[in-house]
Amino acid sequence: MPSPLDDKLERDLSVGTAWLVVLAVIAKAREPIHGYEIARQLAAEAPEGLTFKQGTLYPMLRTMESEGLVRSTLVPSTEGPARKCFTLTADGRRVLAAWIDTWRRTNKWVNRVVGGIDEGR
Repeated sequence: MPSPLDDKLERDLSVGTAWLVVLAVIAKAREPIHGYEIARQLAAEAPEGLTFKQGTLYPMLRTMESEGLVRSTLVPSTEGPARKCFTLTADGRRVLAAWIDTWRRTNKWVNRVVGGIDEGR
């Protein structure tokens, strides 16, 4: 049974990585991408036991837009009202590249430190 500390670690890690993975999904899209598709792709890629709550996505996208990392446009839809779709700005691409570099360096460091620990101890 997870302890409150387990929940805290997962929450702290997910807050820091959520922005990174959302920007990465937008960067990989060949055309402007709407929030539901971002959430769908993140859910499809999530490791077992981890989820990405859609309720956090839309406030995050609004903040990213106000910070100048993404730009939104309304794209007409044949299935209903126009959809708000997102693309990265030049600043968004620069920030994403820096965060990817930081993530890779941090990941290597953490793996070196925790590697070889017997989880049963």
